[in-house]
Amino acid sequence: MKKTRIFLGLREIGEYYKNLKDGFHELGIECTLIDLVYSPFQYIGSDTPNNIVSMKRWANKNVLLNKNIFIKVFCFYLSRILDFPLFLWALYRFDVFIFGFGESFIINYLDLPILKFFNKKVIFVFFGSDSRPPYIGLDLIQNKRYTMPTHIKNSATKKRKIRQIEKYADIIIDHPPTSHFHEKKIIQWLSVGIPKRYILSNSNVHVNQNLEIKILHAPSNPMAKGTEKIRKSIRALREKGYSINYTEVVGKPHSTVISELKKCDFIVDQIYSDTPMATFATEAAWHGKPSVVGGYYANGIVNDFPKEIIPPSLYCHPDDIQDSIEKMIIDESFRNDLGKKAMEFVQKNWSPEKVAERYLRLIEGNIPEEWYYDPNNIQYLQGGGVSEQLIKETVRAMIEYGGIKSLQLSDKPELEKKFKDFAYQ
Repeated sequence: MKKTRIFLGLREIGEYYKNLKDGFHELGIECTLIDLVYSPFQYIGSDTPNNIVSMKRWANKNVLLNKNIFIKVFCFYLSRILDFPLFLWALYRFDVFIFGFGESFIINYLDLPILKFFNKKVIFVFFGSDSRPPYIGLDLIQNKRYTMPTHIKNSATKKRKIRQIEKYADIIIDHPPTSHFHEKKIIQWLSVGIPKRYILSNSNVHVNQNLEIKILHAPSNPMAKGTEKIRKSIRALREKGYSINYTEVVGKPHSTVISELKKCDFIVDQIYSDTPMATFATEAAWHGKPSVVGGYYANGIVNDFPKEIIPPSLYCHPDDIQDSIEKMIIDESFRNDLGKKAMEFVQKNWSPEKVAERYLRLIEGNIPEEWYYDPNNIQYLQGGGVSEQLIKETVRAMIEYGGIKSLQLSDKPELEKKFKDFAYQ
């Protein structure tokens, strides 16, 4: 029987693919990870199997960092040209392709029909911002200069990309509250899990013996994570008399984040999350550290998932973030128990080999029915990374400027109406 050869790429996030690769290797599966995107977080684990990969990484880094416009332009086109030999190399070598962030080898997904023609298995994994409608996500705060026509254009572009991916992908993994633009059934993100592992010992598990509570916040994007509101909550709690050692880690190597994680009592992940345990909260769980996570989806997650696959965290409405931090401070028993439950959950369900085993089931077509989610059933409207009020204002402005069709939800008329009612309530 021919051995399955798996390709992972082309962009890393929180060592997701590095850990998935480790899981495949533990199962004896040949797997190669290629991360082509320069990142200040210094994720490790990407392979460099040929000079094409080295040249493309060099070109991509210069496009991002080099101040010389001529070098930027040269490297941009060099990178695009290198897409073709890299794709041909991968096409010959691999049987399964697992892509992330809605990206494949060649612009406009010209490689996908070729992969389909050669009977390659194609899996796309979405991580939130790459599938969530722009009008309920980070675009609203990261690109404040965007005009309404730009928001409408970006929504149409993302819908078109997802539709094109769905045409050729064998499997799509996404999170129900970000699946508005999908038209076909997806595999639920939490059913597969987030692959992580840390080898813990007494020397690297820190237990705080002081009365001072150590809280860690490590936002990859402070605006999206609601960092200013978290700071405000910490200031208010200090004014109430709590002794708090609050640490922020921003834009530092991943090793720095882990070093601080070992020292803290608990973390505050973010305020507007549509998942109770994203990458940073998962890392905290592996260290036995509980997480406070804010998000509008906290009230609705039980409608989409059975309780046993919902990861343990203090998942609360954004308006309750200060009260939740306070609860974690004053209730030591609750805090320690939540940290223990979180660690037990990830060890049992989200180890690299466990997640890799689930991927093998996807590849082999042995998929439990409960893993599927029909995006026609979606009820969630508040998105992620932004406030409910800003979403309402944006949706209302889009409808008034471009009509209800500008939301790109014509295939889901009930959801389309829900958004309109939500915006004008």
